[in-house]
Amino acid sequence: MTLGITALGSGSRGNSFVVHSPEGNILIDAGFSRKELIKRMEHTGIDPASIAALLLTHEHEDHSKGCRVFCDQMKIPACMTFGTREYLQKKQDEKKIAKLPSSIEVFNPGTPFEIVGLKITPFAVQHDAVDPVGFVIEHGSCRIGFASDLGAVNSLAKLRLTDCDMLVLESNYDQDMLRSSDRQYYLKKRIMGRHGHLNNVDAMEALPTLLSEKTKLLYLVHISSECNCYELVRKLGTETLENIKRNDILFKVVEQDTPIQTVWLKELHGDCKQLDLFA
Repeated sequence: MTLGITALGSGSRGNSFVVHSPEGNILIDAGFSRKELIKRMEHTGIDPASIAALLLTHEHEDHSKGCRVFCDQMKIPACMTFGTREYLQKKQDEKKIAKLPSSIEVFNPGTPFEIVGLKITPFAVQHDAVDPVGFVIEHGSCRIGFASDLGAVNSLAKLRLTDCDMLVLESNYDQDMLRSSDRQYYLKKRIMGRHGHLNNVDAMEALPTLLSEKTKLLYLVHISSECNCYELVRKLGTETLENIKRNDILFKVVEQDTPIQTVWLKELHGDCKQLDLFA
């Protein structure tokens, strides 16, 4: 087994994923409380003590809620950009509420680093946060592309996310549902902007470019509970894959309250070809 991913949950009330390598595990985002993170890990057969580090995509609460308590309890570092650290430090100083764990490692977008045998390349994304990033995570010839919050799939995102064995991509809202919602105009404008969230149409239009012959797994994530619905995203994703003749891809919509068991990608003769779903 070479590279694996477990979806602990994704949505406006919390986002968190575990990436596995033979040498250990890392957590991407801690958008749930420490208690809830541990509960979801145990539900999916993950020992919380196996987590070697936390990677933060950005500072928003639905990605960082459990950061301090989980990292301090597990005695692991939280890895984040300088801008994210500075923002959380400022909020901590202003509100007198601890936001940051005792151990922090700062990374720069575009500069790869390594944890438990995983090569991690953070890249800047368009989102209304201080210094938001997506990740490309590699082990051997296997690659995971991860972008959970982005207003648009720009040229850099296309470069990083194309040709991955596993792709995790946002499909946050349905345009008509957002427009007809009770949300205030400024919030609708922010969400729909190029630094907001990715809508269903833009996500589906990006897939034919991002997916390649290598791609074995597609997760669509960060589905809005108010301005989208899981069945709609499943329908659109299935239709898109059918249109590009890629029914061979394992496709799942990651829900807020239902973790998905670990999917492992095996490396065979230098290529990542086989998926194992651990129930």
